[in-house]
Amino acid sequence: MLFNYRRRFCGGYTPDPEIIQDLKVAVIPRVKEGMILSSNENQGTGRIKGSVKRTGDNYAGVPVCCFRRSNRLLLWETTSKNDGSYEFRNIAVGLECFVVAFDPNEEYNAVISDKVVAK
Repeated sequence: MLFNYRRRFCGGYTPDPEIIQDLKVAVIPRVKEGMILSSNENQGTGRIKGSVKRTGDNYAGVPVCCFRRSNRLLLWETTSKNDGSYEFRNIAVGLECFVVAFDPNEEYNAVISDKVVAK
């Protein structure tokens, strides 16, 4: 089944099934907000949260990466918020990971949190 990502139809009207069929697109039911769909063993309802600090102060705009510990596979990448916090969602509960934060100014070495378990 092919998906047409160029056209998005959502909200406020009832689509005509004949037109949808002629476009050869898939109709995907709307997912409830906050619902997580897992497509592999690394994904699920778990989360990893933390914060990045520089000499005791919160540090915003820091690239943070989450890796699966067993095979060093990069799962997610994000940037810390203004308060220095970061969060990785859609990780399998109980999955053991390590998290690496990189100083964007390259004044400090990367910081690693090892054996972090998604909850």
